[in-house]
Amino acid sequence: MWPPVPIPRGDPVLEGFGEALADPEYYLPLTSVADPGPRFTPGVVPAGARGAAQGVWTAWAGARTGLAEQGWKIHVSARLDRAQHVLDTVAAICFSEGVPFKHLSARLFFLFVHHKHAARAQAGKFCVVYPPDTATARRLLERLRDALDGEEGPYVLTDRRFRDSRTVHYRYGSFGGRSRLRADGTREGLVRDGSGREVADLRLPAFHLPEGITDPFAEREEPPHSGPILIRDYEVTRAVRLSNAGGSYEARDRRTGRPVFLKEARAHNGLVFDGTDARQRLRHEHRVLCELHAAAPGVGPEPLDHFTEWEHDFLVTEYVAGQPLVGWLSRSSPLARADRTAASVAAYYEACRGLLAGLDVSLERVHAAGYRFGDLSLGNVMVTAAGGVRLVDFEAASALSAAPSGIGTPGFTPPPGLVRADSDPLLHDRYGMSAVAFAFLAPLHELARHAPANLALLHRDLADVAPPPDLWERATAFHRMGRGTADPTGRQAIDRTGPSAENLAEPSAPDLTGSSAPVPTGRLAPDPPGPSAEDLTGRPAPDLTGPPSPDPTEPSAEDLTEPPAPNLTGPPAPDPKPRSAPARTGRLARDDHGADRPPSPAELDADPRGCLTRLAAQVTAGLLATADAGRPEWAFPPSPEAFRTNTVCLAYGTAGVVHALRRAGAAVPEEIRERLRRDALAQRGALPPGLLVGTAGLAPVLAGLGLLDEAVELLGDADGHPLTASCATLAGGLAGVGLGWLALHRLTGDGAHLERAAAAGERLLRTPDLPAALGEHDARGLLHGRSGLALFLHRLARATGDARCLEAGRVLLHQELDRTFPLDDGSLSVSDDARFSRAMPYLATGAAGVAAVLGRYVATAPDERCAEALPRLVAGVRVSCATKEAGLYRGLAGLSWFLTEHAELTGTAAARADAVRAATGLWKYAVPHRRGVRFLGAGSQRFTADLSSGGAGVLLALHRLLTGPFLAEPHHARPPVAAVG
Repeated sequence: MWPPVPIPRGDPVLEGFGEALADPEYYLPLTSVADPGPRFTPGVVPAGARGAAQGVWTAWAGARTGLAEQGWKIHVSARLDRAQHVLDTVAAICFSEGVPFKHLSARLFFLFVHHKHAARAQAGKFCVVYPPDTATARRLLERLRDALDGEEGPYVLTDRRFRDSRTVHYRYGSFGGRSRLRADGTREGLVRDGSGREVADLRLPAFHLPEGITDPFAEREEPPHSGPILIRDYEVTRAVRLSNAGGSYEARDRRTGRPVFLKEARAHNGLVFDGTDARQRLRHEHRVLCELHAAAPGVGPEPLDHFTEWEHDFLVTEYVAGQPLVGWLSRSSPLARADRTAASVAAYYEACRGLLAGLDVSLERVHAAGYRFGDLSLGNVMVTAAGGVRLVDFEAASALSAAPSGIGTPGFTPPPGLVRADSDPLLHDRYGMSAVAFAFLAPLHELARHAPANLALLHRDLADVAPPPDLWERATAFHRMGRGTADPTGRQAIDRTGPSAENLAEPSAPDLTGSSAPVPTGRLAPDPPGPSAEDLTGRPAPDLTGPPSPDPTEPSAEDLTEPPAPNLTGPPAPDPKPRSAPARTGRLARDDHGADRPPSPAELDADPRGCLTRLAAQVTAGLLATADAGRPEWAFPPSPEAFRTNTVCLAYGTAGVVHALRRAGAAVPEEIRERLRRDALAQRGALPPGLLVGTAGLAPVLAGLGLLDEAVELLGDADGHPLTASCATLAGGLAGVGLGWLALHRLTGDGAHLERAAAAGERLLRTPDLPAALGEHDARGLLHGRSGLALFLHRLARATGDARCLEAGRVLLHQELDRTFPLDDGSLSVSDDARFSRAMPYLATGAAGVAAVLGRYVATAPDERCAEALPRLVAGVRVSCATKEAGLYRGLAGLSWFLTEHAELTGTAAARADAVRAATGLWKYAVPHRRGVRFLGAGSQRFTADLSSGGAGVLLALHRLLTGPFLAEPHHARPPVAAVG
């Protein structure tokens, strides 16, 4: 009766936000939080009425009317301090009418829905009323308007307000949660339009009606806006950012022609967790800027105007020309450039020193005026054309005599423990300066908090671009440790000498640092507009199938002219004997908590195989330590996307971890195997067909557990699923289903499975509108793009000998290459879709995934264009040694896996060195735990075990290298393929 509201697609601010609030270590649904704060409940509840928890909502059934399928939905907004009164009023009216309604259940949920970083389409919705018909809706709108006269609340962007009410809104939409499954495993809400046709129930941040539905409550229709956007005397020229708190805009003063900057604050919205709203913070920022401008002109943007237009406040300031520091970093850092030289690296570090010196001067002026800036981060600093710096966004600034605001960017703001230990009023700015310096080197602030000892390994990985000691020491000043250099209060000045590289290998000091949000550096972390949507589904599709032939008289994959199959998802035979691992060369030292310490850089260089073998053992131990077959939310801690798809699947769920463990020869606990079997069969009717989040990925894993009949049934479901007819991708569509059948053929030798795979190939070859079958925005890469289809066709050609498949795959790869773009260092890269031109090195949606398929075709048959492009794609991958995440899909594990395959393909010493360097670089991401190690997953805010971003993907990458030939013995080169390095 009360299904969860489908999450609006394309609203990336939701990525992990609520799930990270629920638990300090793992992602969990927000409703799992132990204490959501004061509860909201109606003051008077009729006898027999019972509220039912539905996610963050409490729902009350109607005594006289059931829940209609769709209609005019009423949303009532409220100020936080008036929420209980508004609820009492709404509840009394709904109970008297016998109409169903629901409301947010607790203060934390209210703050979450109205937070400045929450989804704009959901904000303002405190109470939701479900009238059974238009007449009842009109009566309720009138009664609620009259009863709440004088109350104020945020404007609900998806709705229209009812007449002159400041709290009562309405929209037309689905009540019963009718929805359809998408290929990516999420659901899309549906509503019937005026003709009865099912269409998407769009929750846009603007009022929208399905075709054929008219508004019976509007007194007059507002004409659509045309012409320039004017806000008082200011003409908006560009929207810089839109958020729940309001927008920020570049504009022009029409009176003078002067360019200005406008910052908007929406009424009673854009909350932060201290309860302040956007207007309160904007008014505070205006006061601070005025006082600073009088005391220290030029240290911040000059305040020009502040006014209220309708219900929104606007702050007008000087337009500061330049580029945000985050953009400067992305464009200027040579650390991930294929053409970097000692001179370009030295010049970059000198530029970093100059920017830090400029920030020092600016902060000294702010402090001399009696203020702290409070939120020094990459987005709040502008770099001018002359190389100077200007501070912008003074929302978090506060007087030194007052407490810090509590607003800040994760990773650039000191954590609560350090704030409690250090009473220095300048702490926030000292910490921010150190974090900015760290960002110049690598986007790994999160690791510095969780595993400061691992900074020695980061220093090792930066050896060929070694930062000067003063920059390194400043960057790591709040993570120092060992031999008396640690200052657990963090009171050292930000420019004092920090730890040496040797000291960084010593035991860690108390964890006094803060968590970090993604920070781009060079091309390692592109500059997306907020948490990116591709983080929700942008994971590479692994190859399920391995060697194609079950005939033992045929040559193995290693003997074929292409390199070994990536086999990231295909199971080994049931109950295989674990491969023998090389003997360990000694135990790792243990810290005071009993956790293994990482190897020193010298140990890692002296014995890479031994250290990687130990890491694989530690990853396995960590995965098993987090397993919990009885936990209702998950069996292994997943990425946030699991809660929008499912927790059983290959990419984010139990199946991926089980596969990785079995692939590496580890025993899977019986209770975990049973949990996987039970969940897979129980959810089969609700799962999509695809490889990553659906039944095509589950089937080979179950087959590997000996559940062959169940696997065949699941793949049969996938084959006949309607989404397989409309989606062709490796991740969610026909190509992934075909790989599933190839996997079963490999496992069983049953020709019927090969026939099903060949039938999938025929359907793919006959796809009439390929771009539509790839999804939105002309997707690229292994997961959703043409290279994923080419991978399936290549594997199918090997299994069947059908040359048409190879030719079709070659054409697809050429089309994929048409969508790559050159970088100014001579390398090639690819973005995830047509909307962006950001360079992505990853296996999921970037250069590594495309190059992995390209290499197979180059090794199979001559192709001049593919052969020319391959080394240029590899060039951009091999230098990316400090990706933000460790994971397989969008992190270093995926690059390591690809570089291992590329080394076996080319047989060169340089390629082998690249593969080993990438794999050993995974050690710096390993965070010691009570047993084994864990990895920060998607978003880098919590630990995950899954295949996409967590320990399971890391384990597969390590297994790929450790079971290959070239660490232990001379490599026998395959047919020559152009190498890099």
